[in-house]
Amino acid sequence: MPHSFKSILILTAAVSAFFSCAGGPESSYGSPVFGTVTDHEPVVMTEYGAVLGENRDGVAIFRGIPYGGSVSGEARFHAACLPQAWDGVRDCTSNGTIAMQYRFSGSISNGDQGLSLFFNGGHPELFGCADEKHGEDCLVLNVVSPGLDKGKRPVIVYLHGGGFNSGTGSLVLGSDGLAREEDVVIVGVNHRLNVFGFLYLGHLDPDYETSGSVGIQDLVLALEWVRDNIASFGGDPGNVTILGESGGAMKVNNLLAMPSARGLFHKAVPESGSTRVCGYSKQKAAASTDALLANLGLDRNTWRELFRMDAWQIFDAAVNLDFEPVADGLVIPYVEGGVWAPECGRDIPLLCGSSADELGVFLPIEQLKEETTWENLPEKVAESLHVDTQRACEAVAVFRNANPEDAEPWHVLVNMLSMGNALGGGAYYQALHRSAEGMAPVFSYFIEYDSESPVSSRLHCAWHTADLPLQFRIVYKPETEGLSRTMAHCWAAFARTGNPSVPNLEWPEFTPENPAVMVFGDSAVVEIDPSRELREALGLGDSLSF
Repeated sequence: MPHSFKSILILTAAVSAFFSCAGGPESSYGSPVFGTVTDHEPVVMTEYGAVLGENRDGVAIFRGIPYGGSVSGEARFHAACLPQAWDGVRDCTSNGTIAMQYRFSGSISNGDQGLSLFFNGGHPELFGCADEKHGEDCLVLNVVSPGLDKGKRPVIVYLHGGGFNSGTGSLVLGSDGLAREEDVVIVGVNHRLNVFGFLYLGHLDPDYETSGSVGIQDLVLALEWVRDNIASFGGDPGNVTILGESGGAMKVNNLLAMPSARGLFHKAVPESGSTRVCGYSKQKAAASTDALLANLGLDRNTWRELFRMDAWQIFDAAVNLDFEPVADGLVIPYVEGGVWAPECGRDIPLLCGSSADELGVFLPIEQLKEETTWENLPEKVAESLHVDTQRACEAVAVFRNANPEDAEPWHVLVNMLSMGNALGGGAYYQALHRSAEGMAPVFSYFIEYDSESPVSSRLHCAWHTADLPLQFRIVYKPETEGLSRTMAHCWAAFARTGNPSVPNLEWPEFTPENPAVMVFGDSAVVEIDPSRELREALGLGDSLSF
């Protein structure tokens, strides 16, 4: 995508200027001066017992700390209980159990090729993911802190992506650079996913009316652990930001809708995953449950065999079924059609955004490069976005005009399909609906920076999640160092104050009257509604695919 849309330019700031200011308490933020942990083997006392961590250049890292009890066997599909206390010091220097998921999946930071390199900065050994084990009893979290004192640092709780089906909270194990530069405490959470986190059984037994949301209830339990324990790790339980990209953003938005999560976090950052929430009905969920039972040879009379079956047997039978948080009206309110801005989170400051070419990491871009021409581009757009050919032709002209003159057809296609998808286009509508309420500030961003594709080093685009490791100061490609420093600095400022502005870069609020968006390309530029022409050209409104 272009490094600047043809919109109203209000402010341009070179990345190098962000850290040039001197004086004042903020002058050290962005510099690696905050790692103050001196113990080689740091130990912290939690409410359930002492935990042993590691010291990485002045930053303490704790892995696999339990925040919930067992959720296997007869405890399946129930809200989790608190963890059991332990005697002595628990060794938390190895990664904890990750949720049941595809056997070949798990921590995206694991590996030495492709996408993994972008998420481990070329240092998979720091993340410890190669030895992670799948299991039902996965209610553990990781903590990264630059100081184990009474510093009352802002806390960022990372909710991993992977939809509601896969992923882990292990990405934060490489976030020591962010902690060291911005004096923040970072938490990454593992929780139940897929059939184990979102199987609705309320139509079979009223005791399981909320079983379709236990995976999100796990996150509430983790946030309660943060409230009760994070001060011992140098964090401030009264200044907690929840952050997630892709599926993690959807989790953020579900928590914004849940009364049980009120007061457990104070700011929210949903990234590249702004969709309506509260619309997945019990009826739809029950249909998926019945299909699972059929796959397992069970029915409404024998369904309790689920508590005695092998976990992998259940997982394999559920692979092709849809499981997501159920709006049961108890834990998650139900709204027909879903909502962009749930009522419960109206007073929470919001930072949301997306990237220009989100689908570039999912689509076969090498093939698209070979097959897509300016002549057949309208046809491909019409077929993919279900618009008429005339509309597609007009939209192609608008998008082509918004891109650099040397833009290739495949790149424009990816951009158009991404903007027609909730991953790319949803953030605008979330910002619009939330800011219209006027109860808390809303800030919006858009990433145009073209990163090297993880599937083809010769192609570049602003692909889905390319920004995420950069926010945590995990840098694989040296040319993204400036963008990483910029985003990390702004995101940490938001976690501290509820405003992502930093010295030399003022970030205005997004309002319906003045929809200001920070556009990240080779520099940071504030533009007014930079995607308006593109949205209007597609003519999809907020009826975005996903």
